[in-house]
Amino acid sequence: MKIALRYFWVLAAFGLVVGTIYYAITGEWTGSMLLWFLGLMPLIVAVWSVRRGFQRIPRAEDDPEAEPSANAGSSLGSFPLVSVWPLYFVLGVVVVGAGLVYGLILVPAGAALIGWAIVGFMRESRA
Repeated sequence: MKIALRYFWVLAAFGLVVGTIYYAITGEWTGSMLLWFLGLMPLIVAVWSVRRGFQRIPRAEDDPEAEPSANAGSSLGSFPLVSVWPLYFVLGVVVVGAGLVYGLILVPAGAALIGWAIVGFMRESRA
């Protein structure tokens, strides 16, 4: 976890520093905010990981002399089955976004798709 955590710290520092430099040079808020948020998101993950103590968990990828078979047989966790509901959820979000841009008549249809997808997620998780 140390290597992955290091990537988060570097990405956070990059986003915050480059965003500040970009604002100092151009004075533009839009690009600066995007870069600051690029730095803020991995910073949140890194701080959360440090507070939870994940950097102390020994992992095979942290050992530079580890063999590729060091993680063989270790549990990767459980993965959900193939589901169609993320597709309907994204489609609903796209329709709502298009409705906000092109005409509010599309927003109820998109909201209905989002609601349908949420209900589908909930019903699928009970099974």
